Amino acid sequence: MRIALISDQPPLDPASAASGNQVRASQLKESLAHHGHEVMMLWRGEGGFQTPSDLASSLERLKADVLLVGYWKLLDWLPAGGGWPVVVDCVAPRPLEQHFADPATSDLFLARYLKTLERADLILVGNQRQRWMMAGWLLSTEIDLRQQVPVAVVPLAFDPPDGPRTGCQRPLIVVGGGMDWPWRQTDEWTRQLCTGLPSGEAELHCFGKAPENCPGLIEHSLASWQDWTDFLKQRAAIGIELSEPNLERELSQSHRTTSFLAAGLPVIVNDFLPLAELIRRHDAGWVVASADEAVQAATEAARDEALWQRKAAGAWQLGRAELDRRQVIETLIDWLATPQRRANRDTSGDSASRPTLAPQQGLTGRLAHRLLRPWQRQSSGDGVVMITRSDLFPADHGAAVKIIQTARGLARTGRRVAIVSAERSHWWQITEDGISRERLPLWLKLLAPPRALTHLIHRLRGLPASNAFLYWAATDPFYGLRAAWVGRQIKASIWLAEFPGYAQAARIARLLNGGHAVLAQHNVEYERLAEQVAGLGERQYQRLKSLELHLAACMDAVVCVSDRDRRRLIEDGLDPASCVTIPHGVDLAAFDQAQASDLVAEFGLDPALPVLVFHGTFSYPPNRQALHLLVEEILPRLEASGHSCQVLAIGRQPPRGLSHPQLHLVGSLDQLGGALKACQLAVVPLISGGGTRMKILDYFAAGLPVISTTKGCEGLPVADGEQLLVRDDWEGFAAAIRKLLDDAPQRTLLAESGHKLATSLDWGEIGARYDALFKRIAS
Repeated sequence: MRIALISDQPPLDPASAASGNQVRASQLKESLAHHGHEVMMLWRGEGGFQTPSDLASSLERLKADVLLVGYWKLLDWLPAGGGWPVVVDCVAPRPLEQHFADPATSDLFLARYLKTLERADLILVGNQRQRWMMAGWLLSTEIDLRQQVPVAVVPLAFDPPDGPRTGCQRPLIVVGGGMDWPWRQTDEWTRQLCTGLPSGEAELHCFGKAPENCPGLIEHSLASWQDWTDFLKQRAAIGIELSEPNLERELSQSHRTTSFLAAGLPVIVNDFLPLAELIRRHDAGWVVASADEAVQAATEAARDEALWQRKAAGAWQLGRAELDRRQVIETLIDWLATPQRRANRDTSGDSASRPTLAPQQGLTGRLAHRLLRPWQRQSSGDGVVMITRSDLFPADHGAAVKIIQTARGLARTGRRVAIVSAERSHWWQITEDGISRERLPLWLKLLAPPRALTHLIHRLRGLPASNAFLYWAATDPFYGLRAAWVGRQIKASIWLAEFPGYAQAARIARLLNGGHAVLAQHNVEYERLAEQVAGLGERQYQRLKSLELHLAACMDAVVCVSDRDRRRLIEDGLDPASCVTIPHGVDLAAFDQAQASDLVAEFGLDPALPVLVFHGTFSYPPNRQALHLLVEEILPRLEASGHSCQVLAIGRQPPRGLSHPQLHLVGSLDQLGGALKACQLAVVPLISGGGTRMKILDYFAAGLPVISTTKGCEGLPVADGEQLLVRDDWEGFAAAIRKLLDDAPQRTLLAESGHKLATSLDWGEIGARYDALFKRIAS
């Protein structure tokens, strides 16, 4: 039988470090070949397939009888309507790993995971505990398991040595290592072994990340697969797999333990691991419940060679009886003899409910690759080009503040930073010292198509005219060319699109210069537009949603400003691993240094009345709506109760025709901090809008107590009564204002709590978080 083994990594290379997935794929390939099957390996990445269409072409060429998919996400890359029986290897309990790594979205991950597994006829797992867990998950999808459970146990396995180990060098070498993950915490166990092992009789060696404060620990970098296996066979005496207990560990199948046993080493393992019972049964090592027991076991082995020899013989016997790769594969071999197709298996390849890991590259994309190939270069720097809207100066609205301050924060990390916008004659360079305007070459401007043409294309695609500036880059490739040219001036390797429409330009710049493309989502735009654009039809909404999700899926990472936005994008199909939350920030130093303004002298306010402040860009419908609510709902209630107040409304484009004796519309201000500090309360009566309310962070930084609706403080880590007061009915909102005006101690308490939160969201810290993200995706 011809079997296509599809992996997310290239084949194992003994001269390089090996991942668990590579080791597993090698085991499966060799085991199947031993039983007479022809196994052809396909892998994603260099030397293999790059896109789902590449994979489809390879499968068509190979004429395989069965597909064995080594990583669950690759099920979504399979061509629609394929007639092959499909086996998927799920030896790692990925939903449990996700639960520890990102508990806020573990439910979404599990739903996506199970939906993807619908494309498989048989699911491979590593042990019986995993089979029980997988069956429970499958039952939640209403699959009928009464006649057939499409889950087979194929443990991690190996070729057992010819005979047991016959001796070990002194001092006795105990070896461990691997990666620390949220679900695998080993540091405390390692520290106690370091301090507990008898000096001169036993040594602890660690491959990979070693914890701090471990005197005597001998560290090794992550070795090549050959070096690792040679060390185990020639020098090591005992292998350890010890970590804190949790549900993932109770189901996990450890590649390290398998490597130890393959080298004939006895092992010291936690009593909750699935392998613990086999180790007890064959006397293949020590099963321990505490670090003290682990220290005692290693000490006894170091002082009693006969004991060590007995345990080593047990390890060899365990391998022969339980983990011989030629035997453990027999369940799969039996299934392959007459593959049982899973009833109602999904072969549609429909990505509407199950998004693909990477978008298909169509004819236009492939043609662009060929046409632009002569101009492609690989950047070697760490500069950042931000691609965005042009209304940044003055920075008197939330988006402009976020973009400029993020750029400054990145510049403080030492990166060179540029901003490219709709302007065809210049770009902006941002340094720690300030912002300078730089010229673009004339030829780049002359090559660009007329704006009228690009705007016509924009309209023909049905994008909303009221938010056209957010989507122009999606239909004008010269945004990307300008970004690529600027990137070469500053040696950029990061293309940061602010708003989804600009992600298309980031893709073009990445294509031309290499590096990584990142999308910063100020909102979930299709959700915001559905709420704010009157007359947006379902077809137009679906087009906007499809465009945004498609562009986001093309990015190396997507930054959301709140966990709520991140969750929505994941619900709609984005991979949780690519989505991170980095909130908006605040210029804390500017607010701390500001002196309270004289509102009477500057704006003619009545010194006898308290001042409520609300600021924002009033061309933005939610802000305009909130201002109307202040005038029409809140001020009358305050006046009726004898608590007359003034409203200081700061921001450009105030609504025409809105008037009230106590409403003061003062437009934009160069310095916001002084005006805010002169007010008594900040009010945020928003009932619509998306993203994170930067205005509340400004109020916190200015030391103002805040009253908000739930919508108004959405996306911020705040709670009613702790950093602010939350009221969603106008009578309660007005009552909260009255209460705070009469309660100076509570005003002080809220102001101090809000200011404490603001200190953790300074723009310098936000820039550092972007910098850390860029380093991670580049590594």
